[in-house]
Formats: sequence, structure tokens, C-alpha cells
Amino acid sequence: MIRCETVTFEDVGTTPRKPLSASKKLALYEEQKGICPLCDQPMLRGEKLIDEHLRPLSLGGSNDRINRAIVHERCAKAKTEGPDGDLATGAKAKAQKRASLGFKTAKGRPMPGTKASGLKRGFDGRVTRR
Repeated sequence: MIRCETVTFEDVGTTPRKPLSASKKLALYEEQKGICPLCDQPMLRGEKLIDEHLRPLSLGGSNDRINRAIVHERCAKAKTEGPDGDLATGAKAKAQKRASLGFKTAKGRPMPGTKASGLKRGFDGRVTRR
């Protein structure tokens, strides 16, 4: 007998971002005992601190307090940017979701001067058709 289970897909990238109030940020900081959860280093007075989603909203994370932390600005930047950061993985997840639903991305005009444009510029500066 074959048993089928229902599969639920997480909503990718549609959770609206909600900022925390100053008192909630302070409560999170105190819960963490002043330790950044990304680098396990103490957060010193005068450093810029950021309210960060541990699981990005673009990957189905929530605005719940359990998914948030106060971190160093440099740690948040390293987590978000970069080749394997939240922005790159979120964009990849959205592209995969669009492809799985059959949505095609609209192609714009071709870049001038490329083979796709159908035009070429000669050494003398004149533009002609390919």
C-alpha cells in the first residue's frame, strides 16, 4: 500500500518586516546576556547593534521573538551579504519558487552593442545591422 502525505510549501518572501520597539530590543539584549549569538563575542558599549532575524524572512522566517536576536552590525552584515548570505539564498529561493510555478521572467531589451541587439558598431564609429 502506498501512503501519500500532504506537502505544504512555506511562503517565501511575503512576510512583512516589523521593527521591534526599544524596550523589546533591550529585553532581547538582556536575555542574551550581552553576547552576540552569531559570533559568541560580548557586545561592548558604543558598538552599533542590530535587530536581526535569525532565519531570514525571505526563507520563511517569522517576526516572532524566538526568531530575532540583537547582534553586532558587522555580524549582521556578514550574515546578510556575501555569496552565501541571506540575500543570495533568498533570491535563489524566490527564483526556484517562480520556476516551479511556471512564471517566466520578462526579458527586457537587449543590451546595446551585444549580438542580441542586432546592431554593431564599426571601427569608424558607424552603427550597422548585423
